[in-house]
Amino acid sequence: MVDDPPTRGEVWLVRLPRAVGAELQRDRPAVVVNSPAFNSAPVRIIVPLTSWLEEFDGRVNKLLVEASERNGLDADSAADFLQVRSVALERFVERLGDVDAELVEEIVAGVAIAVDYRH
Repeated sequence: MVDDPPTRGEVWLVRLPRAVGAELQRDRPAVVVNSPAFNSAPVRIIVPLTSWLEEFDGRVNKLLVEASERNGLDADSAADFLQVRSVALERFVERLGDVDAELVEEIVAGVAIAVDYRH
């Protein structure tokens, strides 16, 4: 387990479980999106990132996350709202960086749209 548990808005390399079908798998970056109110839990809610492809432009389940020194990504990536999941702290390998609060809110809004949340 990591020394400093992941918090909302951080980008981590996460060891994802063996996948089935179109699920994302292997070690990959992910953005932590759970509320800090749940930081005492032994799991975190993440939105995995995948390499950005031009064909993703305009897809409602993907949001561009541009690579930067701040977030530690090597290449532009896509936050995929349909791949959201909870993972145990033991799956967090390395902190890469973080994203600004506005981008976290856009990702969370995407998850809300994906689950058809209505307030």
